Amino acid sequence: MKSNNRFAPAKGVLITLLSAGLIGFGALSLDFASEAQSKAGSDDVIMAAVITGRAFQDYNGNGVYDTTSGLNSIDKGVAGVTVTAYDATGVARGTAITDAAGNYTLSATSSGPYRIEFTTIPNGYFPSARSTDSVSGGSATDSGSTVQFVSNSSTANVNVALGRPADYCQNNPQIVTSRFAQGAQNGAYSNNPAIYDFPYVSGTSYTDTVVANYDSPATHSLTTKVGAVGTIFSLAYNRSANRLYAGSYFKRHAGFGPGADGILNTADDMGAIYVINPSTSAVTNTFTVPGVTVNNHDTADYGSDNDDTGWNGVGKSGLGGMAIADDDSRLFVMNLEDRKLYALDPTTGVSLGSSVSVTTLSLPTPNGSRTTCRTTTANTNKRPFAVTYYSGTVYIGVVCTAESTADASDLYAYVFAVDPATLAINSTPTFSAALNHPRGFADPGAAAEWQPWATTIQSSFSYPQPMLTDIEFENGNLILGLRDRSGDTSLDGGANAKRTAGDTIRACGTVGSWTLESNGRCGGTGTAPQGTGQGPGNGEFYFQDDFCLTPNGANYHDEVSWGALLYIPGRQNVVSTVLDPVSRTIDSGATFDGGLRYFNNTSGATDRAYRIYNGTGGVGQPDFGKANGLGSLAALCSLAPIEIGNRVFQDSNGNGVQDAGENGIAGVTVHLYRGSALVGTAVTDANGEYYFVSSPVADPNTTDNIGQVNGGITAVTAYQVRLDRAADYNAGGPLAGRFLTIANQTSQAGDDDASDSDAVSVSNPSGSPTGTYPVVSLTTGSAGANNHTFDIGFVFSPSAAGVEISGRLVTSDGSGIRNVLMQLIEADGTFHAAISGPFGYYSFTDIPSGQAVVISVSAKRYHFAQSVRLVTLNDQLTSFDWVSQE
Repeated sequence: MKSNNRFAPAKGVLITLLSAGLIGFGALSLDFASEAQSKAGSDDVIMAAVITGRAFQDYNGNGVYDTTSGLNSIDKGVAGVTVTAYDATGVARGTAITDAAGNYTLSATSSGPYRIEFTTIPNGYFPSARSTDSVSGGSATDSGSTVQFVSNSSTANVNVALGRPADYCQNNPQIVTSRFAQGAQNGAYSNNPAIYDFPYVSGTSYTDTVVANYDSPATHSLTTKVGAVGTIFSLAYNRSANRLYAGSYFKRHAGFGPGADGILNTADDMGAIYVINPSTSAVTNTFTVPGVTVNNHDTADYGSDNDDTGWNGVGKSGLGGMAIADDDSRLFVMNLEDRKLYALDPTTGVSLGSSVSVTTLSLPTPNGSRTTCRTTTANTNKRPFAVTYYSGTVYIGVVCTAESTADASDLYAYVFAVDPATLAINSTPTFSAALNHPRGFADPGAAAEWQPWATTIQSSFSYPQPMLTDIEFENGNLILGLRDRSGDTSLDGGANAKRTAGDTIRACGTVGSWTLESNGRCGGTGTAPQGTGQGPGNGEFYFQDDFCLTPNGANYHDEVSWGALLYIPGRQNVVSTVLDPVSRTIDSGATFDGGLRYFNNTSGATDRAYRIYNGTGGVGQPDFGKANGLGSLAALCSLAPIEIGNRVFQDSNGNGVQDAGENGIAGVTVHLYRGSALVGTAVTDANGEYYFVSSPVADPNTTDNIGQVNGGITAVTAYQVRLDRAADYNAGGPLAGRFLTIANQTSQAGDDDASDSDAVSVSNPSGSPTGTYPVVSLTTGSAGANNHTFDIGFVFSPSAAGVEISGRLVTSDGSGIRNVLMQLIEADGTFHAAISGPFGYYSFTDIPSGQAVVISVSAKRYHFAQSVRLVTLNDQLTSFDWVSQE
């Protein structure tokens, strides 16, 4: 350095760099910062970099912002995520919070480069997969990790994908439904399928004419037989164990299965839950729900099937709705006989805690004038069925049946919230709606309006009785499936046949604050024709739940829903079981059928249809034709996959932190071990990034930066990330001459764990070659808990070679501080000094590396939060800036 003792500090500012443990001072030398570093413009303020991007919920876990309409997921923005930019010294230079659409704009002050951190991620969400690197942004649909790096310039599309494991589902999952067979379940149809699967993308686009593709596919991989399980309505899927639960259902004219003892017509049949392996179709276990004692079948004659007793047993015996907790820890089932909700252990079937009965509830009507279900003693009219688990709460559906008054104005539907741990029911319904709106015709000349429940067989061809059998939540909105009880009391033909008329209705808003659809609109959306005389407010939102347009524009069936719904989070459709699903024109090939329609949740129209069976109707047929021929629906969504990673970096200043501007190290082989077994291999890319992802197959390319773990990365499991390829440390290798930096630093601002180095040196780890290697020990979280915070930093080995230390002195608004005396004292006491230039830049050159120094600052006019800073000199140290807190 040039010596210039004549130069005195200006404006009373003295900045001193002291070496730890110094006893005295060495020779003094001064230097001016190079003016080449001060080309920031005509003023002292560095222009702000504008950083923009999006945080979004990634429903299918592909890391891509999917917005294309169709049967796959449509992603949405996530509000409330904090985005912060840190400069090279770790000082926060700007922050923003994502808006309702997930978008943000961050204006960073001072000079970059910047480290961008995404924090305050909403409860229940985790980082999702990435679709690009985490440097310099990407495209509008890309996403990086929760820590990204950008340069000094404005950068767009710095996006992050987030996932809620409970909402995850892969594209085109298998869907399961139950199908009813007439008669004894060990009879002529015992080998017919009672439960089977099909892809979510089945059938074809909905039109007014019949086309062949409505039946595609016609074959199924899951085919559990009638003789094995009997009559099933409710289904629930345990994705952790890959097990399907199927609940016994009382449907007149269709017998129960063999129950836990494997024998038909014994006491355990009516309350049986069959546990099925979807991979083999086999029943692996059978539970018996407590409190189910009555069999209302005439097992000797399923044709008459106990006449009025059989009729009256529908909705009052056997099992109703069923749901499983998001973490698969509890199975909830409604006993229709004692009207109690039970929680069962999904593995053993043992009842967990006490049950809770809906007969303890008072069911108020909105206007308060009706007393039919308002008192706790009016138990005759209180009938539960639906059970749904959503966002940490169980919801049950109950109807006031008006059975005791035979007055249709008493008919109401209710949704109640239940604590999943205690089964305590909130006595105030979260939603209620009268069921006295107009509904058109169930069949020409036969009205579809809801009727009070009847205890004896009704002679009319149409006598719709509401059962609230399904509840779905769609982006906070509420969708209710109403099943016509008459369809489960009768055959589709013969004496006392009934034409069914179920329904699908919608309420919009947020949880606990919904408004029922009215005149074909809900929450400002919908394209239904209005003033049709059908639905709440004289029009219905899901307006194509009908069949068979006649030449004069009338329908044979104005209401075709069967009350079973399926909504997969992120999709645009709710799927409903329906009669005659495939056409709206008269066609002999489209009647007496059972299947699905995909109702659009924005327009209310039908987008798609799939025919499950092509029936003929009548007595003595395998299927029930139009008489509620199908049960519930369940999606076989996989567990949300786990992805871990993220970066091997050069820690230029040796502080153990990934500072902005510190480069990644390319070409490093990274191994993932489970115990002593090597399960994944990745090689860092140009940015030093690596990731291990779950995969159903072996990794076809172990030389890229994505290590595919065959069989998946399992939840709550110990793993180790190791850099144990010995060749990487040899001459010419990416880690030659480098040593691990310090681990687990917490002094930096922001998310410590996301920006530190996590590896420690371990000698001879089991399964690795002999030697000492960097190792990150970790335990995975729950399913879908991706973690991109496993970073490994390196420093160059100390040497006597000279290095440069340079940076800038600035005020909090980014203005340079000039004419400041700076002093540097080496470990041996050698003293150096420099003066900051016109724009605050300074530099020390040719300082021997391999030593630690302390930087201290004191001034009368300016205050620096870190008045003393310890620096290890293992490499060039640039952008070593100081920010005044005046």
